[in-house]
Amino acid sequence: MNSTTDSKSNEVSLRDQIRPFLSVWPWVLLSVIMCLFLSGMYLRYTTKKYEATASIIIKDTQFGGGLSETGVLGDIGLFGSNFNSVENEIEILNSKRLLSKVIDHFKLDINYYRKGNVKSSDVYESRFLDITQLKNDSLLPLRENISFFVKKNNDSLFGFKSTEEGNWVNKKYGEIITIDNRNFLVTPKNVNNLADSKENNDEDILHVVIHPKSKLLQDYHSRLNVVSSGKRGSVVNLSITDVVGDRAADVLDQLIEEYNKDAINDKNIVAKNTAAFIEERLKEITKDLDSVETGIKDFKTSVQVVDIEVETAIDLEKANQIEAELLKVETQLSIGRSLKEFMVRDLEKTVTTAGLGINDIQLNQLIGKYNEILTTFQRVSQTSTSESPVMIQLTSELTALKRNIFTTLDNYINNLKLERNSLAQKSNQINATISRVPSNEKTSRNIKRNREVVEAIYLILREKQETTAISLAVTAPKAKIVDSGYASENPISPKPKIILLAGFILGVMIPIGIVYLKQLFYNKIESRKDLERALPEVTILGEIPKLESGADNRIVPNDRSVLAESFRIIRTNIQYKLNTLAHKETPVVLVTSTVKGEGKTLTAFNLASTFAYSGKKVLLIGGDIRNPQLHRFFNRKLKHKKGLTDYLVTNDFDLNDLVFNVDDNPKLSILQSGTIPPNPAELLMQDRIMQLFDEAKSQYDMIIVDTAPTILVTDTFLINKYADVTVYVSRANYTDLSLLDYISDTLKAEKLSNIAMVINSVKLANFGYGNKYGYTYSADKQSTLSRLKSKLGF
Repeated sequence: MNSTTDSKSNEVSLRDQIRPFLSVWPWVLLSVIMCLFLSGMYLRYTTKKYEATASIIIKDTQFGGGLSETGVLGDIGLFGSNFNSVENEIEILNSKRLLSKVIDHFKLDINYYRKGNVKSSDVYESRFLDITQLKNDSLLPLRENISFFVKKNNDSLFGFKSTEEGNWVNKKYGEIITIDNRNFLVTPKNVNNLADSKENNDEDILHVVIHPKSKLLQDYHSRLNVVSSGKRGSVVNLSITDVVGDRAADVLDQLIEEYNKDAINDKNIVAKNTAAFIEERLKEITKDLDSVETGIKDFKTSVQVVDIEVETAIDLEKANQIEAELLKVETQLSIGRSLKEFMVRDLEKTVTTAGLGINDIQLNQLIGKYNEILTTFQRVSQTSTSESPVMIQLTSELTALKRNIFTTLDNYINNLKLERNSLAQKSNQINATISRVPSNEKTSRNIKRNREVVEAIYLILREKQETTAISLAVTAPKAKIVDSGYASENPISPKPKIILLAGFILGVMIPIGIVYLKQLFYNKIESRKDLERALPEVTILGEIPKLESGADNRIVPNDRSVLAESFRIIRTNIQYKLNTLAHKETPVVLVTSTVKGEGKTLTAFNLASTFAYSGKKVLLIGGDIRNPQLHRFFNRKLKHKKGLTDYLVTNDFDLNDLVFNVDDNPKLSILQSGTIPPNPAELLMQDRIMQLFDEAKSQYDMIIVDTAPTILVTDTFLINKYADVTVYVSRANYTDLSLLDYISDTLKAEKLSNIAMVINSVKLANFGYGNKYGYTYSADKQSTLSRLKSKLGF
């Protein structure tokens, strides 16, 4: 049972939380319609953006038809290969330098706008003229926009004005116009093939805006996107957004073209520089080749020999033999002298004759022995001093050997000199027989050898010169186009589905958000649910509906209004509550509230009227003697009529002297508050108030007292002891939730007797058991459409 009860409580709680949101569904519908309408207007008039895309393949420089910086020299073997990475090419494609060339090519810094009914549209091609800014190096770069207006007049004239408010001035096409010291040339544009019908309108007006190139360049650069399609591939994808799709596609195509031009220009520069280098080297090699050929010619002329090899073959054979022997002797002589100089200069080093060709056996033996003793001397010197006997003996032996070596070496050299002189004489005799042969065959051979080297270099350079010339003639683009620039027909921004969905969601969330924030921050009671949660121990007699503006706030005979039905229910519930009391005397009902303005007087008067219409004789007492308001419900002229205070102040009046009946309700008698006293609390504490109730009980079937608010004064607490039931009134959308704590404290302190709550001014949608079953029985119920029209004021 407990589980079932908790589940039902949770269900009701969730339903209560959802009900405020469901109650505003007409506003949700209206909000959705308005937001969808605004979304449609936004889609209709916002500037659309289109995206153009293109893709290319970056070809390697060695296969691109051109030359790299070291390609030619690399073929010779001077440098290695050179490859450009895709990342480097992406940086070039994304450079502002190339974008600047694209802007200059299309003159993108000059924009044309055609004014529409709501906004101006960007005109790219469909215009009747072209404007070109003439260069002037003396002027500083443009910092701010320059704008003016042009109008189509005829084929030879156009209208011009510098401001929108200015007057039109006729100008001729081809005429230069000057604005801010800058000159602009205006030329007509052929528009015969344009589909835009406005081009044939003589009143076609364009707003021309010249943008600073630096800002425009930054704008295009921020919208350009260049990325590689993969880590290993060389395909590069380019994209850019623009308000004109054709312009975006043209920008990408021109950017690729400028990239290829730039790459070809770089290759041609390298090729030209290489060709110039080869040409310069060829000139130098040609001079060297001519010099060698001239040397050969002069040499043969001077010796009067045509073919030296044939004429001197025999003589040279003999001469060669002698020369060989002479060369051998000269060699031995040179070796002997060098050996002597070495031994004189480096006395502490070993000497060897191995491989020198010295044929003197004695000299070789002496040198071998010298090396042996010297080695021993060097080894002993590491452990002995120069004064040791061993060191002295070794030094003596080395000195003696050196003298013998020098003596033997001098004899060997002298013998070689004699042999050389003998061979020289023989050579002179042979040379005398071949005196007609050039004396310097060696010079001839050197000249021929130099000619072969120079000829080889000359042939290589000539070959590379032809290769470079071919490269200049057939240079291919570096980027191969996979897909040219293409702009989609559908704009990428704004996206209709997203905008409409956002409008729908916003339309739903605005009223729901307002309701949520109201629930979050609103601290007023709204329905009996609020009282049931805060004061679960208090009986709730009923709810009084909120009256429409201008509606009557009092019950009349045979009244079938919602207000009357609500008081009949309260009357019945009070009767049930009174029936539980033990005594049978005339019941006294106090009507009070926490603060002023909650509707206690309205409740007291209409409750008294409802009991009176049921046949009971009812006395309504105006117990709020500080701020009397009872007169508002029957006759304002009776505001100053004597009443309760006058009865309490003096014994000159009895009850019948002060009460009066309501015209349309003879069973209802009213005792007004009377004159406002200076000491109301003291008056209510007198014994005469008891006399008043006793006298009233003897004459009436029910007594209802309209008392003062409890939180402001103590008047109600003073007369509470005479009450059987206290009707405590709160007002929806007026009474603070914090005041319910005060009511709870009052209950706990038992300051008021037998309290029962009434909620005033409750919206029909917030009735505790709903408007579906309650107070619309036998009354005309408005349809949903009628209520919506009523809320909207239709």
